[in-house]
Amino acid sequence: MNYFELFGLPISFKTDKNQLRSAFMNIQRASHPDKFAQSNEVEQELALEKSAAANKGFTLLNNNEQILPYVLEITGHINVDEKYNLAPDFLMEMMELNEGWMDAETADQKQNILDQINTLKNDIFNPIKAHLEADTVDYIPQEAMLQIKDYYYKKKYLDRILEDFHH
Repeated sequence: MNYFELFGLPISFKTDKNQLRSAFMNIQRASHPDKFAQSNEVEQELALEKSAAANKGFTLLNNNEQILPYVLEITGHINVDEKYNLAPDFLMEMMELNEGWMDAETADQKQNILDQINTLKNDIFNPIKAHLEADTVDYIPQEAMLQIKDYYYKKKYLDRILEDFHH
């Protein structure tokens, strides 16, 4: 089930929230299980499945954190259980930031590490920003899609580090 197709939207890293909501409401009106109360069991089940798919798709496409991996998955750039190897220099930098955090004794030192991580997040985001804001992935070159994939895994790693720091 491709949720972009379900809602008649182009595959994109961002969705037009108004178009998404309108398409969702149209599907819900057409397939709401209550409309099929007098129908046979097969039609009722199909309506229920379509309504459930619309709910799931609407939730996913409204979540900016979930859209990125979803688009990479449906375009064949990542697999659900993929073990992606981050570049050794990136991992070394992460190790140094972790050590810096553990050695930080003052709030200013900790803030410095957080600032470094936020700068790094911006540095990996800026080269792909225009692609992530495009109306469709149809014109994004393969090389850029691979950069977006790398960005996704690095961002995921950085977010996990930040979460660990705040616990």
